Amino acid sequence: MVYSLGNIPVVSDTIAIQEAEDELVRYLMVGTLCFAAVAGCGSGDMGYVSGTVTMDGKPLPNAIVEFFPKPSGGLSAGMTDEKGVYELYIGRSGKGAKVGEHLVQISTADGGADDGDYGGASKELVPAKYNVNSELTATVKSGNNTIDFTLDSEGEIIDTPENY
Repeated sequence: MVYSLGNIPVVSDTIAIQEAEDELVRYLMVGTLCFAAVAGCGSGDMGYVSGTVTMDGKPLPNAIVEFFPKPSGGLSAGMTDEKGVYELYIGRSGKGAKVGEHLVQISTADGGADDGDYGGASKELVPAKYNVNSELTATVKSGNNTIDFTLDSEGEIIDTPENY
């Protein structure tokens, strides 16, 4: 309904306008949710991954285990404990890795400064064929995955450059 104030028309149906705006917001929200469901929000199917890393038959403690999805995708990583046991995390809160084939890198060099927030820098103990020139691959399936790595110390070790 339109009223006039002198010669100026005034719209009094602000309720109808608000309802139309609310309807538009609902359509936009539903459309965004549908797009996210179809696009997958980047996470896709996930699998929980844990295992043990040994080198020369002994547990490899404090090693960083990284899974890089092929051909691309979000990195999953974990660190071995004193028994060589690791579990993978993706992002800050999720456990696991994307389902599919992965390039795997295992390293003991953290490249941190001796006085850094994460403790002192550590030297690389793992040959390059398992990290910077990795030959390791793994397949992650939906559900629980136990993926163990048996490494040997044979081969060139490429240490992290200082101040890295």
